[in-house]
Amino acid sequence: MRLKNLGWLFLLLGVALLLGWSVSLLQTFLALRQDLARASSWVDARQVPDPAVACDVVQDTYADLLRLRREVGVLAHLGPALGWLPVYGGDLAAAPHLLVVADGLAEAGAIGCDAFEPLLAEAQAQGGIELAQAATLLAERRAGLEQARAAVTRACSAWVQVDAELLSPWLAGKAALLDRALPLLQSALDVAVAAPDLLGVDAPRTYLILALNENERRPIGGYITGVGEVRVEGGLVTALTFRDSYSVDDFSMPYPDAPEPLRRVMGIDLWVLRDSNWSPDFPTAARQAMALYRPGYPVTVDGVIALDQHAVQELVTALGPLTVEGFDEPVTGPTVIAAMRSAWAPEDGNLTGEWWLQRKDFMGPLAEAVWQRLESGQVPWLELGRTLLRLLEEKHLLLYSPQPDLAAMLARQGWDGAMQPTSGDYLMVVDANLGYNKANLRVQEALLYQVDLAAPSPQATLTLAYTHTGTVDYPCTPEVRYDPVYEQMMDRCYWDYLRVYVPAGSVLQQATAIPIPAEALWGGVADAGQVVAAPADEGPWTVLATLWLLPPGTAQTRSMTWTLSPAVVQWVEAEGKYTLRLQKQAGTIALPLTVRVRLPHGRTLRAASPEYVVDGEWVVFELVLDRDQEIELCFE
Repeated sequence: MRLKNLGWLFLLLGVALLLGWSVSLLQTFLALRQDLARASSWVDARQVPDPAVACDVVQDTYADLLRLRREVGVLAHLGPALGWLPVYGGDLAAAPHLLVVADGLAEAGAIGCDAFEPLLAEAQAQGGIELAQAATLLAERRAGLEQARAAVTRACSAWVQVDAELLSPWLAGKAALLDRALPLLQSALDVAVAAPDLLGVDAPRTYLILALNENERRPIGGYITGVGEVRVEGGLVTALTFRDSYSVDDFSMPYPDAPEPLRRVMGIDLWVLRDSNWSPDFPTAARQAMALYRPGYPVTVDGVIALDQHAVQELVTALGPLTVEGFDEPVTGPTVIAAMRSAWAPEDGNLTGEWWLQRKDFMGPLAEAVWQRLESGQVPWLELGRTLLRLLEEKHLLLYSPQPDLAAMLARQGWDGAMQPTSGDYLMVVDANLGYNKANLRVQEALLYQVDLAAPSPQATLTLAYTHTGTVDYPCTPEVRYDPVYEQMMDRCYWDYLRVYVPAGSVLQQATAIPIPAEALWGGVADAGQVVAAPADEGPWTVLATLWLLPPGTAQTRSMTWTLSPAVVQWVEAEGKYTLRLQKQAGTIALPLTVRVRLPHGRTLRAASPEYVVDGEWVVFELVLDRDQEIELCFE
């Protein structure tokens, strides 16, 4: 009888402990859920919370997570065995990975708050942080930042192992938040760790700045119209020069021969800095620019920054009105392009030699105004950060560093403008304006890419439609000439050297040929307009290249068809996967692109991304090519 009573006693004690553990676990879970709801509300509403309040939430979240891990303990590892349960089975199955994600994020947040809470609070009170002060602080806290970055890396590695489609509705709703937040946090910590070196805290840094004009498109954004040289020490700019790209040539030194299309189409014999961005791979073009930069005095370049007019407009919008020497009114985002064109134009309409030497003098004062605003700290840093990230992703801003660690960081984030090899299909369309004009602002483009995986060998067809919206009846005669009004240079004929990069081993089958008459070319020899296939200099690609001419008020459509290697489809037993990497040419803005893929015969689509529709036998993706993108189809 006593043993029976003792058994009941142990059972009651066990139930009491289980109930107590369950209540404690529920309280911890509810507290954690409240913490996450507060953080999510800030992200969803794009609000900037008070630093002290935000750090309180981060610290509470970290403490709740540690308590949750202690209370759950080994039970979390039993979750995968419970994946069969309805509604919450996916949550339980992913529990080990989700705890790693949560731990990593909370640890990174706690480290960041410990490092920066006092400074952030002071900055919010004063309305800004001086760049030199921020650079010094980042250098002092580098070890902690590297620890935070490692925590986020662990979180990212764990998150990719979670199948968000199997999560409960509440957690699935947070998956989209994590998909946005994890890459941003990784980018922010990468920048924070690299910033002291970039800003010259330990040693001075000198950067070459390439000002690109996308109205005259070149493989890397646009024609190099201006060249800047900036020296940074301790977060402060100690020297800044900005000049016309013509002014840094030194013909007392030898120059290499220009690329063949520049010699044949433009009559350019020597390869100088302003034409150095001939490769669409920015690290390649940046190294070429460094080799051709000859300012007339010894200089060691520690990196290259390239930006186009769209980037200038967006940066000025984020920074707010700027007072620029030589401009009558403050310069804003909406007015900066018009202000630059007005400053470029001759006052009396006379295109004199004196005007030619001074036509780009406005670039220096504008660059000086931007740097002064940055150094002052009176900057909406969050908005500026978002703007810079968007410009990097859309390739209006490109960065190159010869230092291996910084180069690896830039490549990891995709900020270096590099061409990226892939084991699947690949497409990059590259235009180069070789007409000594600004016609690209008048030219509209649309692309259609069709891949037939049901053909005996995978077959691809690219159709390119170009329309010149100019209305001036302008003769297509090659010439080097300025107009007194900048916009008049947009209404000229468009000489385009087109290159299409496709996977190595692709074999051209047929292509549209549009002849160009002899009187429209510098050499006086007609061009048959044939598409020529050759191995790419940049890596494992085949290049399909041709020259074509588009007068104002006309439209042209051309197509190219080639066979792809069967390796573009990867098979695992009966399941196949087709991937396509689409790389955007720097400087272009939101090109419309339709991709149509026909599956192999007898195969059924299992999944695809991004969003798509089915048109008979074809899977159709309607895209806007404003950044590099990936397409994936899985079938069985």
